[in-house]
Amino acid sequence: MNVPRRWRVLLAGLLAGPEAAALTAAVQRAFDAQRRAEDRLRSFVADAGHELRTPLANLHGWIDLYVQGGLRDPEQLDHAMARMQAEVNRMRHLVDELSLLARLDAAQPLNLGPVDVVALAGEVIDDARVVSADRAITLEGAREAVVAADGPRLQQVLRNLVGNAVQHTRPGTPVTVTVDRGDGQVAVTVRDEGDGIAPEHLPHVFERFYRADPSRSRDSGGSSGLGLAIVEAIVAAHGGTAGVTSVPGQGTTVRITLPGQSPVRRPG
Repeated sequence: MNVPRRWRVLLAGLLAGPEAAALTAAVQRAFDAQRRAEDRLRSFVADAGHELRTPLANLHGWIDLYVQGGLRDPEQLDHAMARMQAEVNRMRHLVDELSLLARLDAAQPLNLGPVDVVALAGEVIDDARVVSADRAITLEGAREAVVAADGPRLQQVLRNLVGNAVQHTRPGTPVTVTVDRGDGQVAVTVRDEGDGIAPEHLPHVFERFYRADPSRSRDSGGSSGLGLAIVEAIVAAHGGTAGVTSVPGQGTTVRITLPGQSPVRRPG
């Protein structure tokens, strides 16, 4: 998007020489930023509509089958209801994730307080072990690492990271969570020993609706493609960073850093 001619004429009339050129360049950058934001919004809305279209079509199909009398058998009807409930849950989960991203984009304030990342990671891992009893999920590193954070949001980050490692690796693949403290920050790494991510996919893993694995498509009931985008958005809202490294055949490591805080003083 180029600066409109009327703007260039106005700027040229107000200023002359280098000042006019500098101001014109600044206005051009502002127009470019606006264009990029509008492009991202259009892409986001299109992707969200595509994500919702599949479960809605599945619901319509089951309802239409019932209306036409194709679900007279009680077992068939029970199966149809179970499938419709699954699609409703899928849509609800997607809408919740989209709503969270919208709130983060709007920079709504976080409910900050002292949070021990080690204790929070331990809770997430305990839950993951119950769901994925076939694999070793271990916690290593510091015994305590306190940050100023929104506890439920940070817990969601850890759940997304551990859940992503479990979902995208073969059954039985070990997952290691490490919490380190130092240099005024706290770092959390989640490493799996899975198949890894191809180099061409790595720059895009934090993009919304991006899937590195084509088999986990929108139509196959796979992930929404928003998990790591939510991780990055929440971490950025806390003033931290998120990154990923991966070696095909050796595994993937996602690392987040957060500004640290003095250790919690315990009585006695």
